[in-house]
Amino acid sequence: MALGLGLAFISVGVDHFVNPAWYEPIVPSTLPDATFWVLASGFFEALFGLLLIFPRTRAWASVGTAWMLVILYWANFNMWYNDIPLNGTTYDDIWHVVRLVIQIILIIALTWIGEVTPFKGKEKLHDSLDIFQGRITSSGFQTGDRVVVGAWKSSPFGNFTDIMWAKPDGTRILIAPNQEIADYVTDMYSFDDVLLEAIDIEEDGRNLRVKCKTMKLKFSWKKGFAIPFKRSLLFISTVELFFAKLIFSTRTYGLTRNNRQEWYAIDRVSNLSHASANIDGEDIGEMTPMNQPCKFGFSEAP
Repeated sequence: MALGLGLAFISVGVDHFVNPAWYEPIVPSTLPDATFWVLASGFFEALFGLLLIFPRTRAWASVGTAWMLVILYWANFNMWYNDIPLNGTTYDDIWHVVRLVIQIILIIALTWIGEVTPFKGKEKLHDSLDIFQGRITSSGFQTGDRVVVGAWKSSPFGNFTDIMWAKPDGTRILIAPNQEIADYVTDMYSFDDVLLEAIDIEEDGRNLRVKCKTMKLKFSWKKGFAIPFKRSLLFISTVELFFAKLIFSTRTYGLTRNNRQEWYAIDRVSNLSHASANIDGEDIGEMTPMNQPCKFGFSEAP
C-alpha cells in the first residue's frame, strides 16, 4: 500500500507541473499567483510520495502527507462552495461529498501505513501523561439539561465515574465520587458547584445505567464504528482536530483550565439511540441534541 500511495502522489505531483492550468481554477482567489500554488502543491505531493516509499521516512511522511491533504482540501472546498467548473463541467453536492470521504480515507490510510502510534518518538512525554481509558457519553434533554458522563475503566485514580452537568440556566455542576477526583477535575475544567456522591454504573452491551444521589441516567447506543489503529499525538492535535471540528463540532486537542495539554485519542464513535434521565426525582424528558454549549472546557461534546 505504501508503494502504491507513494507512486500515486508522485504521479499527481508531476501532473501539477505538466498540466498546471487544469488545477488553477480551484485555487482560492485570496491566494495570489495561482500557478505558483499549483506548482508548490505539486512539489510537496511528489516529495511526500517519494518519502512514503522508504520505510525509514514513512512515519514522518505519513503525518506530513495527511496534514498536506487537510491544507489542500481548501482548494476542493473552494471548488464546491463556489461551484467552480473543471474543463467546463460543474459537479453536484454528492460528488463533492464523495470527494471529501475519499480525502478522509486517504488520511486514514496514511496513518495506517505509517504505523504512527500515539507515542511514537515521544516516550518521555508518555511517561509524564495522565492516561484515562474509558467511555464518554453525553446527551441533552428536553428541559435544557445537558449531561456528560465519563466512565473510566483505567486512570491514575483507578476505575471511577464522574458526571458533568450543565443546567438550563448555564450552571455547571461536577458530580464526583471523592474529593481527590473533584480537585483534579476542577483544576482542569470550569464548574460553578461540586457534589460529592457515590456513583454506581452498570454497563451491559450497548447500554449504560448511571445512578447517584442526584440523578439516574440510562443510555443506549448504536453499534457505531471503530478506529482500528493508533495515531500520533501530532496527528490528533492537527489533522484529527480539523476533522473533529468539521464533522462533530468538537475538539481532540486543547489546553485545560490549568494550562495542561490534553488529547482525546478516540477509538470508537457511536450515536446514542436512547437516553433518559431523572434528576432530583423528576423526569427531564426525552433525549435532544446538545445545541447549547456546556462550557466545561476547551471542547464541547459532539
